Amino acid sequence: MRFKKFLLFGLLIVGLTIAFAAEKTTLYYTTLFHSGDAQAMEKIVQRINQESEDMYVILVQGAWENYYAQLINQVVAGNAPQVGIVHSNMFPSMKDALTPLNASPAGDLLAKAGFSREDFYIDVWDSSTFDGQHYGIPLDTHMWAMWYNKDIFEEAGLDPDDPPTNAAELEYAAQKIKEAGYYAVHFAEDGVARKLMRAWYIFYWQLGGELFDGNYTKATFNNEKGLQALEYLVNSVQEWNWNIPGSDGFKQFAAGELGILFAGNWYYYSAENAQINYGVAKIPTIFNSPATWGNSHNLVIPKQATSNPQIYEQSMELIRRITELSYMWGMFGGHSPAYNESRNSPELLNSPVWRKSLNVFSLMAEEGYLHYPPNHPKAAELENAIQVHVQQAYNGTLTPEEALAKAEEECNRILSEE
Repeated sequence: MRFKKFLLFGLLIVGLTIAFAAEKTTLYYTTLFHSGDAQAMEKIVQRINQESEDMYVILVQGAWENYYAQLINQVVAGNAPQVGIVHSNMFPSMKDALTPLNASPAGDLLAKAGFSREDFYIDVWDSSTFDGQHYGIPLDTHMWAMWYNKDIFEEAGLDPDDPPTNAAELEYAAQKIKEAGYYAVHFAEDGVARKLMRAWYIFYWQLGGELFDGNYTKATFNNEKGLQALEYLVNSVQEWNWNIPGSDGFKQFAAGELGILFAGNWYYYSAENAQINYGVAKIPTIFNSPATWGNSHNLVIPKQATSNPQIYEQSMELIRRITELSYMWGMFGGHSPAYNESRNSPELLNSPVWRKSLNVFSLMAEEGYLHYPPNHPKAAELENAIQVHVQQAYNGTLTPEEALAKAEEECNRILSEE
């Protein structure tokens, strides 16, 4: 009898659990995050699932290379996730697959969520607005800064509390670090082609250069400024021996072998795990004006197979909850939250990541350092055309002049095609 009562009680609990779960709406949230970013987003989604009585979120993430093509295919096939991520520079090529948040089947979702332009970094908010339609809620801004090894600075006779801020100071520091027996500078994180391209972007933008004309009819980087920027990057390894072609700055820095590294805010936990005595500073103004490579992640609602307003409202509610928890994105992912309330939250401002790195990145964002990569429907093709030739110049298989000429020719061909 006691066993039967226990069994009936157990069945009742199971039944109630199933009934409770059935009351929750399942929402799919797809990202391109991996490594530390993926772990940080998992913490946010776990928090939402633990606290939510009306929704359960299934998180799918990590498909960086094919993410955008897969998202478009999902929209076409009618099985898109309810929420996704889009980089700011990818909106021109992705917006047709997205729901305008201010003109959705459920009406103005921005008003329903209580979001306005003034609640976020203005530049990031504006990056997802086209012809009066707004497609994304900014999650963050992320960019490159200068990471440096304080112990190496001291050994080289440099002041670890006074890192380089301009070309002369950087070149002096690099020479002292070399003399101390270390790799001096790595301008491009792990040294893959797209990172080398970003380093060249930074120098070119600091010279006031623009990659394309206003209407993207032609490339505009094969000029004196483009050459000066690329020669500086190439000379760092080919002439000044600050590092060697093909090297991985991430690994060099983590091993305590590199004095200065240009890298993104996501490097924080790698530096912490490596137990490096490091500092983070603004990207030096090597040329005319401050600039760094950057981008932003935005929360979006892909076009759904249904026009049921409830689906869009629930999707926006998930976006609202992620946004309000985005201080965790800063604490555990090292990104600067775009939402003002989250960026100024006591939890984030009192965290080690803010004190040791994120305050510098946020300051650069506020001071206008951030410069976006190409935002054209063919942005991926254009950047592929640029990066391969920048890498060849860096490795010494092309001269900088040859690299820019080839990249210009390829970009113009891409832009001329219908």
